[in-house]
Parts: sequence; structure tokens; C-alpha cells
Amino acid sequence: MIDLKNKNAVITGAGSGIGAAIAQLFYELNCNISLIGKSERNVKKVAEGLEKEPNDLSYFACDVANESSLVDVRNVILEKRGKIDILVTCAAAPGSSGKMEETNYSEWKTVLNTDLDGVFLSCKVFGAEMKKNGYGRIVNLTSFHNIATYPERVVYNAAKSGVEGITRALAVEWGAYGITVNCVAPGPIRTPRTSGFLAMSPDVESGMIGRTPNIRIGETEDVASAIAFLVSDQAKHINGQQIVIDGGWTKCSWWGSHVK
Repeated sequence: MIDLKNKNAVITGAGSGIGAAIAQLFYELNCNISLIGKSERNVKKVAEGLEKEPNDLSYFACDVANESSLVDVRNVILEKRGKIDILVTCAAAPGSSGKMEETNYSEWKTVLNTDLDGVFLSCKVFGAEMKKNGYGRIVNLTSFHNIATYPERVVYNAAKSGVEGITRALAVEWGAYGITVNCVAPGPIRTPRTSGFLAMSPDVESGMIGRTPNIRIGETEDVASAIAFLVSDQAKHINGQQIVIDGGWTKCSWWGSHVK
């Protein structure tokens, strides 16, 4: 049984989707949580929607690509709780897709500022405190696109591949300080962000399900439960890994459908 009692977690991108699901589960596991979102309205709504009355719950509006803002948030958390044990980086820019030759540099920078720079800065700002304390659990979100991708996803792939690289390097650099650094790569997961893609036509969702050995689209809870394990003491010897959560999608090269 996973219990995160007396652990202090920071979750970026906690205003919706997977980040919000992680916040919900961590709170149910008795974790003290600090939620960070770019939109105060969204992250506040998540905080207010938790089932129990908040015991030790904080939320902040902060751009993860702004180092000074992250430092300010970190200092407030430390003043209140004294330490930071867990960091989960879920913040992501709106999805980018399109032909390489038609992608402008501004779009490239927008995605990398949040998806890659934001992870680098979050790990730097919060991970430094873990290093001082000799304990920490960091989980970064990558994507199944690191394993198998679609056409016209160059920008997104670059960002998420960079996050996997940060994860691998930090696991080696910080492991001796009692810190594990892993990443999870969600496959097709039903979130507000993916709903538009899945709704493009009936064939999109049915085709996705047909290719998936588990014969369903993943839910945010599937990702949250894996992350809860990775930040727990049960996973203390798992370090530098990327765990794909896709119901077997990236392992399937069959041309048929799993739907009976």
C-alpha cells in the first residue's frame, strides 16, 4: 500500500488533465501538495475540487519557464513546509503539429520554453533543495512519441526527447544524493488536450483503440497511479527509467484490430 504521508510534493502543470489527476491521487495518499499552474483559475479550481478539506494544500500561478518566479514559489513552500521531497513536472505548452518546413521558429520556441526549459528549471530550482536534504523523487512527463510517433510532430518530439535526456543525466548525477529521477511516457490518454484529436473523426478513436492491445484509451488515473509508485519508497531502486503507459500501443506492429 502506497502511503505518502508527511511527504511534500510539487506538481507543475496541475491545472488540468494528468497533472490534476496526480494532485487528486497524491492528496488521497496523504501527501502535502503544492500545485503549480500557469492559470490561477485552473489550478485553484483543481485545489478546491479535492474531495477532502485541504489540510496542507497550496497552489500557485507560475510560468515554469520563469526561473525567478519558480524560486519565489519554492521559497514560499520551504517557509511553510521546510523541505521538498517530490517533484512531478507535467507543465506543457499547447500541442504543436505541422510540416517541418512550415513550422516557424516562434512556435518551436514556445513549445520548448515550457516543455523542455520548464523541466530543466523546475528540476534545478526544486531539485537543489532535495540535494541538500539527501532525499528526493523526481518524475518528468515525456511521451510515447519518444518511442513511436506520427508525421508532423517534430517540435513535440524534440521537446519530449530532451526531457528524457534530462531525466537520464540527472539520475546519474543525483543518484548518490538519495534522489531518483525517472520519467513516464503516456500513450494515448483521454485528457482535455487530446479530446480534440480523438474527436477529429470516428475513425481516429476507433483506430487508436483497435491498435492498442488493452483495447481502450488510457485514463489520467492510469498515469497518476504509476507516478505514485515511482515517488514512493517501494520504488527507491528505480532510477533513470522511462516507463511507457500506453496499454501496449508502442509494442504493437500488427496491421489488424484487437477489437473482437
